[in-house]
Amino acid sequence: MQTDWQQIRDMMNTVIDSCEQIENSGYGEAYRSARVSIDGRDYSVHEFLISAWTLPENIRYQIIQERHDQGASLPYVPESARALVAMAQACAELIGAGEKAPAQQAIKGMNHWYRQYAVPHIRSALEQAKKHGA
Repeated sequence: MQTDWQQIRDMMNTVIDSCEQIENSGYGEAYRSARVSIDGRDYSVHEFLISAWTLPENIRYQIIQERHDQGASLPYVPESARALVAMAQACAELIGAGEKAPAQQAIKGMNHWYRQYAVPHIRSALEQAKKHGA
């Protein structure tokens, strides 16, 4: 099973960039009711923000349905998918945490663990297994 990691990276970067731009625009809870007119119809900031999480939820269900229709349903949640979701949830907790965000040492350690420990050792184990026909 192959994965288009660039598409996943593009999707994650899109939401990260969008959230950053919204925050940098000065968004706060008090501005939920701020409105903008588009083609003669008013939309609130809150409506856009609700769409910002329901749109990916809906696309997730579309992906699941189309995978099913193609006979490519997942029999289980892949480990890499679980890691991606867990990391997104951890990152979400840092939103609004300020410049001195919590858990900085743990985050540095985790990043080091992924890059310098887990991935290289997993790759090594897989290379050895493939050499020995496992």
